Amino acid sequence: MQPPYSSTEVAAAIGISLDTFYRTRRLRHERDGLPSPISERGPLKWECTGFDAWLTRHHPMRPKTIANDAFAPPPAASDEDHRERLRRAYGQHDS
Repeated sequence: MQPPYSSTEVAAAIGISLDTFYRTRRLRHERDGLPSPISERGPLKWECTGFDAWLTRHHPMRPKTIANDAFAPPPAASDEDHRERLRRAYGQHDS
């Protein structure tokens, strides 16, 4: 079993300083869904599996995906190419 993560390790994983982490921890818990620490007395500690799962899914620096697509489609080469893709995706609509 892995030892729990310390505040220093959590702050480094998020990419912020320890001071900033302590000041914004409750906000990150409410806004970003950061897991609660497993210890409130003494040095704060986080369960490894819970924090790793949160970091994988909800990291604030993670780029947003478009809809449910894993990858964005390549950009169209021309306006006509873009219109053709729209026709294929949504059907023929003449204006």
